[in-house]
Amino acid sequence: HFKSQCKQINETCKTCGEQCVDLKLHNCSQVEKCIHCQQNHKSNALKCPVVKSYRAELTKKILDINSGSLPKPMPKNNIFKYNYTYDASNFPPLPHAQSNFNSNNPMMIKLDDLIEKMTEVKEHLATLAINNEKFEQFIQDKNQHDDLTKQQIDSLLNNDNAIKKDLVQHSLLIERHENMFIKLLIPMFEDLFTLIAGQNQDKRGNTLDADLKCRLDRYLIQMKKTREGKSCLI
Repeated sequence: HFKSQCKQINETCKTCGEQCVDLKLHNCSQVEKCIHCQQNHKSNALKCPVVKSYRAELTKKILDINSGSLPKPMPKNNIFKYNYTYDASNFPPLPHAQSNFNSNNPMMIKLDDLIEKMTEVKEHLATLAINNEKFEQFIQDKNQHDDLTKQQIDSLLNNDNAIKKDLVQHSLLIERHENMFIKLLIPMFEDLFTLIAGQNQDKRGNTLDADLKCRLDRYLIQMKKTREGKSCLI
């Protein structure tokens, strides 16, 4: 029989076959013993001969019940002998459409408020989308401007390097000219000023033009200092 039909008060272990009040507290020996045939298998095992016999008998009863309850098939010759008539009472009437809308319905008022709020949210999201597009365009313009600025900075750096190279070349050229001036022109001017100073004296060695002598002496001193690197040529 099924568990719901069992009249036994205590519960029975399906493994060892012992009875107990609560199976959760039962300490099973794990030694299989069927309560139906007393053989070494579980009580609900399908190989048990008692269980097999019960299942076969139960299946037979179910088949007999089903075969007796099925309606007999209608003969093909009698199909058109039955007259069917339509009866409106056999079909429930459909509900009438509600033509009047109750504007005071609190549920509808809440739905209207919800729809209005959803519309506001939609408009807010649309505004955010527009602002986002503007911000993305701003970022793109900024990146382009940054690239242009970087190119200009690179160009300025290249120009600065070129100017530095030109400055070095000009410095070398100036130094070369200064060396030529100091080594060639200054000695020539010194000899020239010495000659002029000698012509500015009479046979007794007296100075003919004192102002010219002062100028010549000053020029000679400046050239000497320039050659020695103590001052610059004025």
